[in-house]
Order: sequence, then C-alpha cells, then structure tokens
Amino acid sequence: MKKTKFVVLIITCSLLLVTPVFLLVCGFVIPPKYDNTFLGELKYKYEALEQTEGARIVFVGGSSVAFGVDSKLIAEELPEYSVVNFGMYAALGTKVMLDLSKDSIRPGDIVIISPEQEAQTLSNYFNGEAMWQALDGAFPLLARIESEDLGKLVGQFPYFASRKFNYFIRQDKPSPGGIYNRGVFNEYGDIVSDECQYNLMAGGWDVNTPIVFEEALLDTDFIDYLNVYADELTARGATVWYRFCPMNGAAVQEGADIDDYYDLLQERLHMYIIGDPNNSVMEEEWFYDTNFHLNASGKIVNTNRIIRDIKAMLGDSSATNIILPSKPRIPDLSLTEGDNSDNDCFTYDNHNGELKLTGLTEVGRGREELTIPVSFEGIPLTAVEASVFADNTTIRTITVQENIVSIADNAFEGCSALERVRLKGQNPEKCMVGQHLLDGTKAMLSVDQSVLSDYKLNYFWSLYADRIISE
Repeated sequence: MKKTKFVVLIITCSLLLVTPVFLLVCGFVIPPKYDNTFLGELKYKYEALEQTEGARIVFVGGSSVAFGVDSKLIAEELPEYSVVNFGMYAALGTKVMLDLSKDSIRPGDIVIISPEQEAQTLSNYFNGEAMWQALDGAFPLLARIESEDLGKLVGQFPYFASRKFNYFIRQDKPSPGGIYNRGVFNEYGDIVSDECQYNLMAGGWDVNTPIVFEEALLDTDFIDYLNVYADELTARGATVWYRFCPMNGAAVQEGADIDDYYDLLQERLHMYIIGDPNNSVMEEEWFYDTNFHLNASGKIVNTNRIIRDIKAMLGDSSATNIILPSKPRIPDLSLTEGDNSDNDCFTYDNHNGELKLTGLTEVGRGREELTIPVSFEGIPLTAVEASVFADNTTIRTITVQENIVSIADNAFEGCSALERVRLKGQNPEKCMVGQHLLDGTKAMLSVDQSVLSDYKLNYFWSLYADRIISE
C-alpha cells in the first residue's frame, strides 16, 4: 500500500514538473498558429511603427481606427508626413495599444488617440487571452507589456499553449473567412475590403453598444494613463492629440450632450481634442457592422474630416481635394423563407418594415424547444430584443436561423434550463451580439463544424469561444 502511494506521488510530482515545460514548448516553440487571424496583424502594425521613416502621423485606438482611416489619402494631402494606422481591436483594450506604441514614437511625430466611445475602451482594460493570440510569433513584444498586465497574461498562457498544441496535432491553423482576418489590412494598417459597402445592422445600429456622453465614462485611472502617455511623448518632441472616433448617430441615446462631454473631457486631458466632436457623429448609412466601424464610403468622409482637423491644427490653409462619395443605400438583406413553425410562440414589433422579437406568448413560455422564425405574416424578422427569453425556466434549446442579424444582450438572461443555442448561420459576421449574451445561463452555442473556427475567432463571437461547440 505504501509502495503504491509512493509511486502515485512520484508520478504526480513528475507531471507537475513536466507540464510547465510542455506548455512552454507548445506556446513558444511551435510555429505561429494565429498569424492569419485578425489579431495576427498586430505584429505587422508594430513593425510599421518601428520602421516607417521620417515624421509620422500615428493613429492609436481600436478597430474604429482600422475601419475609419484612409492613410493613403492622408499621406497625399499631407506629403510631409508618413502615416501609420495603429488601431487594432477593442477586445485588446486601448491601454495596450498605448503601451506598445509609446517607445516607438519619435520627435516630430503626431499621435492621434481615438478610442471607441464605450466604457471598456475608455478604461485600462486588458485581455490576456486575446493578447496571446496577437503575440503569437512576436514574443519580443512581451517586453512592451506593462508589469500590471503580466499576471493576466500568465493566467491565460495554459489555454493559449494547449490550443496551439491542438492545432499542431491536427496540422491545422485558424484561417477565418470574411473580413475579420489579417488579409484585409493594407500596408498602412487600414482595413480594405470590398465587403464593407453598406450598413448590415438591424434597424441601422447595434443595440448592444448604445452611445452616451456621460461623465461616468471618464474613468479617472484611464484619463491619468492617457495624460502620462501624452506628457512623456510631448517631452520627447512629439505632438499628441485626441479625436472622437466616428459614431453612429442612430445609436446616440436621447438626451446625450456631446458638447458638455467634450468640455469635461478637454478640461481633464493634457492634450488638445481636435475637430468638432459633432462631426464625428455620422449618419447610419456610413457605417458597416458596428456603431464604430465605417463602411468604405464612410471611411472617405471621415478621413476628409480628419485631414481638415489636422490642417487646422497645423495652420495649413490649403484646400483638401478629396472627391466625396454618395451616401450608400442600405439594401434589403432580410430573409422570408425558412422554418416559421413556431410563429405563434413569439410576440413581435414592426420597426420600419422589419420585425423584432419582443417576447414569448403563453404557448412559447411552455415549450422546451423553440426555433426563431424568419418572418411573420410575410414581414421579415431580423433581430431579437433584450430579455425575450429572460427568466424562462422551461426552455432547453433555442435555434437561431440565418435571418437574425442582431441578438441583444441579456436575451437569455436567467434561462436556468437552457442547454444549447443552435446558430444556423454560416457566416458569424452576419449576426452581431454583445458581451452579455449568455449571462445567467450554462448554455453552449452550437454551430456547424465547418464554421467552428470562424465563430471562435470572430470579432463578435470570440468572447464566447470556450462555449462554442460543433453540432
């Protein structure tokens, strides 16, 4: 008996010693697996920031910068500057983009900070899981990560390393389709894609990211961090400005006063806010798939305004000769053919010729399985509003067909019996969700095996990667 315990102890100790080494090998020695993903672009943005010569205009922020800036147009209008688009992904956080860029800024550079107008990006938020994917194959960048964020990185390393090992064993790597992959970035770091032509959002805006201008958004720690960054670069001979990112006017909440917010923000920042903030609030037709991502036409309009703002700050009175596009028409992409067998289980709201689910009927509340219809009485259904299934203790399986382009946060909140949400869409980019979709549930999201990787790495769905399974 004692011998058996001794053997178990030896094996356990050996595993404890071997496991860390195994994970280190998987994480750092196995060739990069995430280099084709959207996050795989970060190392190339960093290289451009390091290697671009001369005076630069450097844009720092999230994906609204990647979608919203045409760097070539700026370089043509301001030929004394090179342009680097150092906007990446809100899930990484704004802070890490400041940290990664700080030591690469040189005297004579102009830095324009432009985070999304939401609580997460206006904070010192840091995402270790997403950061490992971005660092894959660019591990020297670890030296640029601040010490207060290293603990979060260490905590996520086993998951990252084991995922890389799984890809290695399968002789595979994630190569997402659609727009959220590294192939959509040009040499400046801008997103350029023929897909970004018109607004894809139900009702013209994403209900999961309403836009407000409240003093509560002015996180003291983040403002302090911005100011330290600006002060250090200014002392080095660079110029640092803040500019409001493009914002979907349809998403701006009633009573929001951008001018008062601007005054509060300018009072606290150690840098100028350039441009009229009202010019950053743009009509819904200029946007693509979020309230901060512009389509190709919107990008040109926004870039034209950026150039004028920069010229005004530089005292440059030259004309800006950019041909502005017409406002894109939002096409009807709704579906009416599909499974409508559960029509009598839901309540609906007609919004400009498109239906939204608002709740369950008495029949629906008693069902264990439900399929969200594609239409009702010939009118297409496109969105699921918040709390449609809230606190339902009966429902076990919900099927979401390809017609749904938006599911509001908290739609399944408190569904204690919910086991699975079946997503029938083959393109995760066509359905927008927020960060609280599964709050209060233990449900898994099931998708077709052929698009499993696409969902796990998608801009909207990656937050739920550990709860996405194949059918």
